[in-house]
Amino acid sequence: MISVRFLNRCMRILHIARKPTKKELDEIIKITGLGLLVVGSIGMAMYLIFSVI
Repeated sequence: MISVRFLNRCMRILHIARKPTKKELDEIIKITGLGLLVVGSIGMAMYLIFSVI
């Protein structure tokens, strides 16, 4: 069963949390997109290398 202490901690976090600003959101989207491109490129390169071998 969920304890009262746990619920109090959850409520505290929700009170402290805030929405990201437009600038922060743009940075998060750019970094995430760049990460996806890097991981995808590495995966594609590995696929091409191993398909030739």
